[in-house]
Amino acid sequence: MNSIKLHKTIMLAASFCMYGSLHATEYQYSQGKLSMQGGFIGLESTIDADVSMHTMTEKHKNIFSSTWYYHYDFTWYDSDKLVNAQQTFNSSSTLLPFGYTPSGLIPAINYRYEGLDANIVIGKDLYHKDKRTFFGLGLGVGISIPWVESDKDSSNDDDYSDDIMDAMKKSKTEMLTYKLGLSINSSYALNEHFMLYFNGMYAYQNGSMENDYLKSELNVDGIFQQYDAGIKLQPFAKDYETKYMTLSPRIYASFGYRYVSWKLKDVAFDVTGAGVALPKSDFESETSSLYVGFGYDFF
Repeated sequence: MNSIKLHKTIMLAASFCMYGSLHATEYQYSQGKLSMQGGFIGLESTIDADVSMHTMTEKHKNIFSSTWYYHYDFTWYDSDKLVNAQQTFNSSSTLLPFGYTPSGLIPAINYRYEGLDANIVIGKDLYHKDKRTFFGLGLGVGISIPWVESDKDSSNDDDYSDDIMDAMKKSKTEMLTYKLGLSINSSYALNEHFMLYFNGMYAYQNGSMENDYLKSELNVDGIFQQYDAGIKLQPFAKDYETKYMTLSPRIYASFGYRYVSWKLKDVAFDVTGAGVALPKSDFESETSSLYVGFGYDFF
C-alpha cells in the first residue's frame, strides 16, 4: 500500500465529506468495553476497561440522483485505565544476570487507550428502492491514529523496576495505520418512520508503531474490521417541492451496536524499558459498544 498516495486520497475524500456534512450528518455517543491483548510485554491474556466514543458519521448518502453513494465515520476513543500484572516479565529468566528473578520485579502497569479512527467509503447501490431501502458495496479507505499511554501503577510499593532496571517510565506508544478494504452499506424501511440498517468494513492496514521513551519504531500491518447495526427512528418524513429541487428535511435518532477489531501482526514492544528480547505476537484491540445518535438530512 502506497501510504503517501493513500494519505492524499483520504484527505481529499475527507474534504468532500466535510462539505457533505453541511447537508447531512449524524452525531453518535457510545459506551462499551475495550479489550486489549498481545504485542506489549505481559499481555498474553486479555485486559479490558470501559471506553467512551464520539462519532460523526453519514451512513449512506447518494451522490445527486445516482445510485453511487458515500459513507464516512470519524470516531474519537477514550478508555478508562487498564491495569495488568506483568506475568511474562516476572517469570522470565533473562531479565537479570544469573537468572535472578525476584518476585514482583515488574509490577502492574497502567494502560490507557485513546485515539482517532476515520473511514471513508465510495460505493454503488446494487439494489436501490429509495433512500431508505438499499444494499450497496463500496471501496473504503481510512486512517487510524491510536496511542496507548503506559506507566507504573501507583498501588505498587516496590522499587525494583525503577532503581534496578530504570524501567516503568511513563511512556506513550503511538500507532499510525492506513486502511484499504471493502464495505457493505444497507438499510431496510419497516415503515415510514422506522428503518433497520447494517454497515460493515473489512480492510488491510499498514503503518508504524513508535514508543517515545524507548525511541524505537516498528513497521506493522494487519486487519481492521468494523460492523455497525441498529434501528433508525425518523419521526418526520415529508418532501417539499421547489422550483429547482426537492427538499426532504429529516431529523432522526438512531440506536445501535458497533463492534470494531484492530489487529497488528508480529508485534514485540517492551514498554517497561528493560530492553529484553521478546517473542513476537499479534496485538489486538476490540471494542463492543451500544450507542445513541442524532442526525439531520436536508436533501
